[in-house]
Amino acid sequence: MLTINQISEALSEAFRRSEHNYVSEQMALDPSDVGQRLYDSPIIKVGSAADPLWEQLKAPQAVGHIFRTPKEWMPSAQRVVSYFAPFSDFVVEGNCADGVDVGNGWLYARVEGQAFLTEMNHFLEQWFASQGVKALSPYASDEFRYVFEPGSCEDIEDKNLSFTSNWSERHVAFVCGLGTFGLSKGLITERGVAGRFGSVIVDAPLEVTPRQYTDIYEYCTKCGACMRCPAGAITLEKGKSHELCSAYVHTLRVKYAPRFGCGKCQVKVPCERGIPK
Repeated sequence: MLTINQISEALSEAFRRSEHNYVSEQMALDPSDVGQRLYDSPIIKVGSAADPLWEQLKAPQAVGHIFRTPKEWMPSAQRVVSYFAPFSDFVVEGNCADGVDVGNGWLYARVEGQAFLTEMNHFLEQWFASQGVKALSPYASDEFRYVFEPGSCEDIEDKNLSFTSNWSERHVAFVCGLGTFGLSKGLITERGVAGRFGSVIVDAPLEVTPRQYTDIYEYCTKCGACMRCPAGAITLEKGKSHELCSAYVHTLRVKYAPRFGCGKCQVKVPCERGIPK
């Protein structure tokens, strides 16, 4: 049976080798950025496709009723492999600088970097296939749907939905044991909150990773450091407002088109690079 170490070694090697994990001359906003790495090596956890938490993600206070469980995506599903890709020091430190609304590295990682993670999802599909295992990445599939504003997704009948999707990488990571949510709605992992997630569903009986937590906010100390949010979208009382966050990020989307991003709630905070003590 395949082990997490084997999967981790294969994916980490793909991270190191792919040219899309590095700033190219074509994408660089500054010549000094060329060659900088976007993501460090990922950490991987495995969840059971039969975990009862998958159905709970359909609740309105979780992802929502359009969320599809692993077995709804792939009837033969047995496990879900979820990974966290930490942003490199170049990405994180560049977004910490005073007077910078969003660092160059963060802009690359949010746009070109997400395309790279989609590439890594497809890599996992192909790698598992080479091991005789069927694998599917919902986020990277043609059936993935995300609802931004009400009515913004033509394929979704419920026009009242907003900020939801039929596969949420953060919630998937929570079920698989990667970490718990914070006040900013980011997921706090053993490598911190600054990074992004990916996953594949597989039909192999891999060893399941035990969750080291029971509460969805267990790793968050509610210290309030992420309330430095320039949009004022995060409060101790209500957590994060997707509407306020989205409105502010839209101004940066206009300013830095075709790129966008912010991420101030993920840097210069106790959970930036690990679980707060």
